[in-house]
Amino acid sequence: MDTERAEGIVLRRQPVTESSLLVTWYTREFGKLKTMAKGARRTKGPFQGKIDLFYRDEIVFLPSKRSDLHLLHDCYLEDAHPSLRDSVKSLTAASYACELVELATEQEDPNAAVYDLLRTILHVFEARLDDTLLIWFEIRLMAMAGWKAVWETNTGTGRMLQSLANSSLEGIARVKLSKEQLDDVRRVVWQFWDVHLDRPLKTRVFVGGKVHS
Repeated sequence: MDTERAEGIVLRRQPVTESSLLVTWYTREFGKLKTMAKGARRTKGPFQGKIDLFYRDEIVFLPSKRSDLHLLHDCYLEDAHPSLRDSVKSLTAASYACELVELATEQEDPNAAVYDLLRTILHVFEARLDDTLLIWFEIRLMAMAGWKAVWETNTGTGRMLQSLANSSLEGIARVKLSKEQLDDVRRVVWQFWDVHLDRPLKTRVFVGGKVHS
């Protein structure tokens, strides 16, 4: 059987057996993708040091003809994002971003814009992090995942959300919101996710208390 190659970021890894992992990736070529990594939990296994949350790898897998679970054949570490593990707030923000991408996207529905957004934001989180940046990521992900959020611009909160939606990554660094404004825009954004996602975000409970400017 022919193998496929992709560039992917690890969204989630789950133990399946004493030696194997089920790995959920977001890839540039195939979108959200699940693979079985046999032997990945063995100390001297073939994937040792190559698969962990936020890791960006080049992967080689054998496609399954009967399900959406494919067999990971090999992978090559491109970027481990080590700085994301240097603080609780960067680890929390990166975990939240990855969970959002997993829940907001369909299985094997390629979307290079979503992949590029996730890859970019993980790099940015290593250098700087604040609440406004995380909310900007959420709003940008909504649009790239196909949801056209409409903000009520007759309210101050709606105008702030529209301004964030229109901001570039460089521009968002110049946006300063008060704690009250941040609470208001976060509440509206989270309400949007609650309506559109199939299940609640496990990492959300940590975001408000751990990510501060």
